Amino acid sequence: MAIIAVTSLVALALSDVAESAIDEHRASTAAEALALAAAIDADLDEVARAHDVDDFTVTYNDDDSVMVRVMRGGVSAQATAVDHRRTLDESE
Repeated sequence: MAIIAVTSLVALALSDVAESAIDEHRASTAAEALALAAAIDADLDEVARAHDVDDFTVTYNDDDSVMVRVMRGGVSAQATAVDHRRTLDESE
């Protein structure tokens, strides 16, 4: 009986760890999607809704890069993207 109880507790702890990892991955994916969308001037609200983002901020930098911070399900993440189309246009 003790083995069943210990096994159940371990399984419960592992499920919590797995759920946290999944939440972090989803927040990271949402941040990456929004950063790419911001770099190409796409509809950020639509992308945020598609990824269940609660809140986000976008920072446009002088070097054609954009940084996005998101909050999704209580987990925060950030990502950066560069609009290489503008970089290539400037070098021509």
